[in-house]
Amino acid sequence: MRLCMISLDAVSHTDADRLLRLPVLSALREKGVFCDQVRTVYPTITYPIHASLITGCYPESHGIGHNQPFQPDTPKALRKWYWEHGQIQKKTLHQAAREQGMSAASILWPVTGKSKYIQKNFPEVLPLPGESAVVKMLQYASPLWLLHMELLYGKQRKSIRQPDLDEYAALLSEKLYASRRPPDLFTLHLVDCDSMRHWHGVDSPEAQSAMERLDRHVGQVIRAIEKAGLINDTIICIVSDHGQKDAPCGVLLDTHLKAACGARAQTLGMGAYIFGDDLKKAEETLIAHQKEWKIARILKDQDLRALRAPRDVKLAVEAEDGCCFIDEAEETFGEHGFSLNEPQAKTLLWLCGPGVKKGVQLKGANLVDIAPTLAKLLGLSLPDAEGKVLTDALL
Repeated sequence: MRLCMISLDAVSHTDADRLLRLPVLSALREKGVFCDQVRTVYPTITYPIHASLITGCYPESHGIGHNQPFQPDTPKALRKWYWEHGQIQKKTLHQAAREQGMSAASILWPVTGKSKYIQKNFPEVLPLPGESAVVKMLQYASPLWLLHMELLYGKQRKSIRQPDLDEYAALLSEKLYASRRPPDLFTLHLVDCDSMRHWHGVDSPEAQSAMERLDRHVGQVIRAIEKAGLINDTIICIVSDHGQKDAPCGVLLDTHLKAACGARAQTLGMGAYIFGDDLKKAEETLIAHQKEWKIARILKDQDLRALRAPRDVKLAVEAEDGCCFIDEAEETFGEHGFSLNEPQAKTLLWLCGPGVKKGVQLKGANLVDIAPTLAKLLGLSLPDAEGKVLTDALL
């Protein structure tokens, strides 16, 4: 049994009707199980969610609570991200697969850098100013495989920006399945739509075109699996992490909070974590400036524990609709990091293949249910998973 898991970044429940009119994703719905009511995890940002997708755990357990460690005094452009697989504190599907002797490959999946469990790895790693993109990638990826791919296909990559990077990722995915040893477990993260929505807005023509490209890339990978003669032995799992909302109003919350009381804010986009030595004073300051700073809601420790938020976060805020929290003056368009009560926090799941029912629409699921369900189908062990197996989806 094999697994191909593809993440469509920044599409959600609110995009389901459009996506299901596209040829590949609409056909997948009929071949297996579909759900457009998957409750994602808090915070609604990419890296914590992708760690949950491959562990079945919430951020309070797997330890990835943000895209980046808290670096309040480091300029935004120089901040490190959670790039390394070893930073995840729970067993992942990649690790479980290797323990059972399966081969694993991954392209642009967050928090997979330097993984000893992924033999062919092109992780999502960003060069910081002054760093060489090539050297950085070779440090975090599978260097020999990546160099081989670069020699063969690198000239076909127009740039490392979207949508060019997704085009290259889809090409590498196709070549993985055309190789002599296709992976038993493969994870692919497609980022095109997230980029277009951040840059141009949620319902922009650019974002609409990105959805069509997502459908095409999923189809490209599935056709490669079919061409390799592996489709009857492969579970296809398509997931999403969060949607986006337009947020043209940006508030310099960290700047204001630091000046007012010395506390600091780590932005999530349409939310923020609050850190400081005196959180009671920070809370009082937030209340006093709530309207001015466009704060819709203040989340206290009990609220965050109920959300299974990172353990070190004791205070947080949510922005008013149409607003987001920023670290420096910049033009803003689409954003996420919003409440789990938003429609865009309901994400998507397509699941088909051996052991999966056909033509079934699930009424609901939790995002942390996906990894234990896949582990069950593959015969893998994820003993720490906090989600449950989606038995209604399985034969």
